[in-house]
Amino acid sequence: MTPETQSPNRLYFAAWRWHFYAGLYVIPFLIMLSVTGLIMLWVSSMTELNGERAYVTPGANLVPVSALQAAAEAAVPGGIATQYIAPMGADRVAAFAVAVDETTTGVTLNPYTGEVVETFPWRDGWYDFATDIHGTLLIGNTGDWLIEAAASLALLLTVTGIYLHWPRNGATWGKSLTVQTAAKSRAYWKSLHGAVGFWVSLMLVIFLISGLSWAGLWGSKFVQAWNTFPAENGTPSLSRTPPMPT
Repeated sequence: MTPETQSPNRLYFAAWRWHFYAGLYVIPFLIMLSVTGLIMLWVSSMTELNGERAYVTPGANLVPVSALQAAAEAAVPGGIATQYIAPMGADRVAAFAVAVDETTTGVTLNPYTGEVVETFPWRDGWYDFATDIHGTLLIGNTGDWLIEAAASLALLLTVTGIYLHWPRNGATWGKSLTVQTAAKSRAYWKSLHGAVGFWVSLMLVIFLISGLSWAGLWGSKFVQAWNTFPAENGTPSLSRTPPMPT
């Protein structure tokens, strides 16, 4: 074997090893993220999470958010509003999360009068349980770092997979992008894995980068500044959640 042919082979097998070992670490995390993400999607589409779907009679003028915040905090003695959810429509309530020490209470208000409609334990259900697993594995920052490492390695998995399946040695793009149904046994499964992986790679990269933007290290660079409005005139900053679709 000449040095010219030996070097590409070394690169190919190095990429294969990275692809294999990254997959061993990544696959359990991708399964967990998929399952918990589906639970979150199902719960949020079937039920209301923050009392935000309650109806009110529309009025002439909306009460300023600062006044709504004051009314929400007054409904929970000693509480400080930490999150605001705008009304989903002209006939829907506004919602606040109001924290007292380690306890958070949800408060919904009529956005036209400032009247408190309901108070309830904030986000105490399956959605948040799935969210905690999805984001931290229920072990805090350590879980967040493990998931972030898995998402980062999934990017490596994607890049090495594309390299391994790239047409070479006379192969054509037609064979690389289609499943070779006439192939036998191992060759068939390799063709299926490569073709499906190649087609979903772009979507997977977008999915991974969007997820990493909410992780601990990547997220601090990407979206931390977008997720919190700055405090003004001594008023605590609120994390503002857009209204959920009906």
